[in-house]
Amino acid sequence: MAPFLTLLSLLKKLMSKELSSFSTLGLNNFLFCILFLMSGSVTSGKLKDAFWSTLLFQIVLLGPLLVTFSVDTQLRLPQQRVAIWPLTSTQRLFLSSVSFASNPLFIVLFFGFLAWMGFAVAAFFVLIGLVVHVTVYAISHLALQSNLPAIPSIARVPWKLGGIAQQMVQELTATLDFWTALLLALGGTLYRLFGRAPQPEAYPIMSLFVGIAMSTVCQRMFRLDEGKALLRYRLLPLESWKLLVVRDLTFLVPLAVMVSFLSLRTGIAFGLVAIAVGRYPSLRQPVNQRRWRFVGGDPQFGIAQLILGGIAGMGAARQGLWVLAVAFTLYLGSLLWGTAIWKRSVAA
Repeated sequence: MAPFLTLLSLLKKLMSKELSSFSTLGLNNFLFCILFLMSGSVTSGKLKDAFWSTLLFQIVLLGPLLVTFSVDTQLRLPQQRVAIWPLTSTQRLFLSSVSFASNPLFIVLFFGFLAWMGFAVAAFFVLIGLVVHVTVYAISHLALQSNLPAIPSIARVPWKLGGIAQQMVQELTATLDFWTALLLALGGTLYRLFGRAPQPEAYPIMSLFVGIAMSTVCQRMFRLDEGKALLRYRLLPLESWKLLVVRDLTFLVPLAVMVSFLSLRTGIAFGLVAIAVGRYPSLRQPVNQRRWRFVGGDPQFGIAQLILGGIAGMGAARQGLWVLAVAFTLYLGSLLWGTAIWKRSVAA
């Protein structure tokens, strides 16, 4: 019984640590966008209208969070240590149940929606969380118990900077911002391909939302692995501008692929401006980013990204390529400035 009580105490500590990781969500550009969409209904006192008008975005925002917070507590610890615990199957199942009941995300969801929309909506979202939790639990434990061969590692790209680019892509895909943008892009693409009467005017707006979902990443380009890679980058015998360009391309290329069926010009213009505005915090603000969480940025730069990027994206969609050229010029200016800053930091 003593090991079981010890594990319960450990579970409590893990949940407290998870609760502190919510702080980055409050500084995310996509959340700013949702709050802005809600603001009109909130100021007029129509709180329920604010809920229904942003329901799709709430689900997209919560989807990646529900999955990552549903990973069983036992799977967050070394498997060799878990295997030697003297626990019965019933006790392991009980621990997983306690992991769900004490999950800080579900607690926040329940009381948040209870105060906002009432018990029915709160229970509905917690029910969704339960379904996701059970699904993730079953898949993860089946994968551990099966004898499936290990997935082979991806071969290194035959390019001088291929290894660096692959590492940067892994850092990007370990953020919930990437998966939120991917969900939005898939939804928009399905709407365009299979919608009964898709409106062409909606494509640039959808493209903007995809860019907004990823834009906070630009403020933490060199901190996505909790700052561990920053020292390695400084020791590389590589020209600084090449490193910055490779870093920028790991953001722009996935964004371009996501918005390719929506509005490519809008997505690229927004992405270029988002990178340019986020250049300063990415190089000068020593804020590390935890993996598998939403990226937390600086609200001042986040608002600038939303406003300037939105102007550039919609301008590129309506006015043509000259707006895209202006966005690219702004990006080049930030690249030159960032190169000078990087050289000074390496020299220091």
